[in-house]
Amino acid sequence: MSVEVFEFSPSEILPSLFDYKVREACRSCKRYGAKATCPPYCETISYYQQLLPTYNYGVLLVMQFTASKSSKIDSEKSSLALQKNVLDMRKALFLKGHIFSAGFGAGSCKICASCSVPCRFPDRALVPVEAAGINVIKLVSIVGGINIKFPVEEKFFRVGMIVYD
Repeated sequence: MSVEVFEFSPSEILPSLFDYKVREACRSCKRYGAKATCPPYCETISYYQQLLPTYNYGVLLVMQFTASKSSKIDSEKSSLALQKNVLDMRKALFLKGHIFSAGFGAGSCKICASCSVPCRFPDRALVPVEAAGINVIKLVSIVGGINIKFPVEEKFFRVGMIVYD
């Protein structure tokens, strides 16, 4: 599994990508209201609209996977793989002196078999990019030049994001 990493400027890219419809789509997820890092427990779109563009740097992490009949297992493994990459990169950034950062994952957090509110492991949990209200499909297209298509047939993507100073 390889990770493609794309750099971007949060103040230039993110303001135009916030979309309330993206966050509204979270309501149709079976994990809505069940995960501490998902709506309605995570911060509001307004919060992220104000916070995220204040960071100086951004990186988008994109992992591509082959779709299979065991997609539920693949989906969970791919989310965990992305989460590990985001956390490892945040740690590396911190060790280089970037003390302020925010990391975001793909879909709901899958660290624990049973989630609790508040989160028992906030240092490892990631808010989904979508829960922040960011249109991930547009973000990946603009920053990485990758066009994600639905429905998923042969390949699917996991997308994470880190903003930092």
